[in-house]
Amino acid sequence: MPRFRLTALVTYGAVTAWSLFVVLPLLWMVMAAFKTRREIFTNPLGLPSGFSFDSFSRAWGVGMGTFMLNSVIAVGLAVLVIVIVSGMAAYVLARTDSPIAKGIYLLIVACFAVPLTAVLVPLYQMVSAAGMLNSPLAIVLPYSAYGIPFTTMLFYAFFLDFPRELEEAARLDGCNQLEIFFKIIIPLSGPVVASAAIFQAVFGWNEFLLAMLMLTKTEAKTLPVGILQLKGEYASDWPAVMAGLAIATVPILMIFILAQRYFVRSLAGIGK
Repeated sequence: MPRFRLTALVTYGAVTAWSLFVVLPLLWMVMAAFKTRREIFTNPLGLPSGFSFDSFSRAWGVGMGTFMLNSVIAVGLAVLVIVIVSGMAAYVLARTDSPIAKGIYLLIVACFAVPLTAVLVPLYQMVSAAGMLNSPLAIVLPYSAYGIPFTTMLFYAFFLDFPRELEEAARLDGCNQLEIFFKIIIPLSGPVVASAAIFQAVFGWNEFLLAMLMLTKTEAKTLPVGILQLKGEYASDWPAVMAGLAIATVPILMIFILAQRYFVRSLAGIGK
């Protein structure tokens, strides 16, 4: 067998195995949502005896609509702040040759290495002292703070190769620096903007620890925390839990399908 065929066979085999590793738990989650509590434990790998939507109704009844709206607001605001602040910061850093700018960039990169759990307690105290607990800002600001370093690095790498001739042409036409950024740079940076938005939306949509700490009132909870409403102290409604997780997966899956091209390009070329 030619060597390139063997390489292709191994590559496709590895990709197929990894795809099954990712997809099968999702299929099990959807199948479990249609099962009864007894079937989940007595026949975990089999098909459900029927396809009733009762578990989806019970999951939606605990307030999934409110939780989803809270998640959309929090994630949308955080992504907007991250993209604008990171884009402007990365553009300035990429166009400045001073050692101070290089030092600031290294500081931003270093911030990316700080784990969330290391600052959880002081972060909670600061948010509590500011009176922002149980409000969207309680998680929007921390999400933004943690998303900006990675997104700045993403934009920085893109802007280093951005053709400066376009900026010079805009400057000759009378545009100031702010107009050049918003009218020339951002419209031509679609792939990196989409990549940053997708990465941060996925992180914010799935984030659990910070949201659980900052949002304790039922009406303020986001989806990952709100689904815990279906878990009792002594017994849990597992079909409804699986139905809630399936519902929570749909929006982020739709975003991935709609922006799949940008997502793949970002993984292959860091947004270029």
